[in-house]
Amino acid sequence: MKIERAVREKTFTLTSIAGPSGSGKTYSAILYARGLVGPEGKIGFIDTENKRSRFYADVGGGFDVIDMDPPFTSARYVEAINSFQDAGYTAIVIDSISHEWEGTGGVLEQAEEIEESSKRAGLHCWKKPKGAHKRLMNELLQTKAHLIFCCRVKEKVAQVKGANGKTEIVNQGFVVVQEKSFIYEMTVSMMLEEGTHVPFLQKCPDDLRAGFQEGQQITVGSGNAVRMWADKGAAIDPVFKADRLSGLNAANLGTQALADWWKGLPPARQKTMEALKDTFKSVAAARDLMAAELAEHSDKSLEERLAGAQGASPDDGGFDRAHVIRETATMSGASASEQQTTIEDPADVSSIGGQGSDGDPPSPDAQAVAADPIEPAEAADPEAGEHEAADSQSALPASDLITRNLMAECLDKFMALAVDPSVPDAKQRRSNVEFAKNAWKEALPARLDFVKACFDTADKVVKGELQAPAARKYLEGLI
Repeated sequence: MKIERAVREKTFTLTSIAGPSGSGKTYSAILYARGLVGPEGKIGFIDTENKRSRFYADVGGGFDVIDMDPPFTSARYVEAINSFQDAGYTAIVIDSISHEWEGTGGVLEQAEEIEESSKRAGLHCWKKPKGAHKRLMNELLQTKAHLIFCCRVKEKVAQVKGANGKTEIVNQGFVVVQEKSFIYEMTVSMMLEEGTHVPFLQKCPDDLRAGFQEGQQITVGSGNAVRMWADKGAAIDPVFKADRLSGLNAANLGTQALADWWKGLPPARQKTMEALKDTFKSVAAARDLMAAELAEHSDKSLEERLAGAQGASPDDGGFDRAHVIRETATMSGASASEQQTTIEDPADVSSIGGQGSDGDPPSPDAQAVAADPIEPAEAADPEAGEHEAADSQSALPASDLITRNLMAECLDKFMALAVDPSVPDAKQRRSNVEFAKNAWKEALPARLDFVKACFDTADKVVKGELQAPAARKYLEGLI
């Protein structure tokens, strides 16, 4: 990776202006945009609000508009923004970006439609719409224009225990209707106060705050102050910037894609990119490694994983059932019902926790289960010894053992997320726990009650209402 002296460069800004209906978002955004482009600059306006922007056609010297009707897909936002950018507009107002997330054809509706058509909930419903949203965010960060996003808000409420010990519904203020990480990409973000239209700055560089007078509404001067701040620094060669971006995009596809991109670059431009070759190679190598690890651990289908067991034991028709059990027990991506139907008749699984019939050592998951025997809820013989209780697990049918292995893995994942030392923010840990809940619903459809118990218990750990060791002991008892 290249080490170089940091130099201030000219840049384009991203600004979010949020607020409830009637708080002055559109009016403020137009004045702000006029300050960004100057008296003669061109303002583009993407209107998703049924041509409501035309109410303000005479504000700030006027603007040009693209009326966007449903569906409000991420790709259509990219198309509209690029239309203005390619035509030379240096400030673009998007009113509203909230439709991309929660409007007709937006991310949430797409996920719901996938869930309905596939007849199953889970992360697979989000893969395509969230991928499109990610591409939109990448485009926004590379746009050669100042972008101003008008955002709708909604009230956030929560159930809390009052002083009298009773549950109460508490209003926690407004939250922006967009993906939770959207605001973090902004240069400036603000919330307009209902009635006064005065902004509350939620995010703003310190040396830019002087452009927003306390207690004052947004003006052309506010946008002008941001423009002067953004224009400080060295100008960037647009060809160099474009080549750097395309090189990084190629590197993110792997070493071969990077090599193909480099060969297609004219010699003169290869020379200007020479200093970035090590950076490109580092990115490509990292991508290759990620792809290899993904292929090894999670890119194989159930059938492909089972096919790996073929030929392991000639005595069993070329198919070692203990090996199959170990393979399927580690597959959090396949549903328990899929795993159970794979093994049609229970096999002797006593080798799990010891040596398999093929001589392979047991998997970590299998060792963990064997080392931590689970007491049956009701023993047939109360006087039975500990050894007999421990051995009871090895006599489980294969399908039950698979489910128990998955439940143990589920427990471990939830507890790890709840106390993750690399995530000091409790809100983020809770978000990670909630994300895990949706994943494990798909992985353990036959034991949704246990998944819910894991989530509720991990949630209490995050909130400090329960200690992790006690939580783990409780969940182990459920298994």
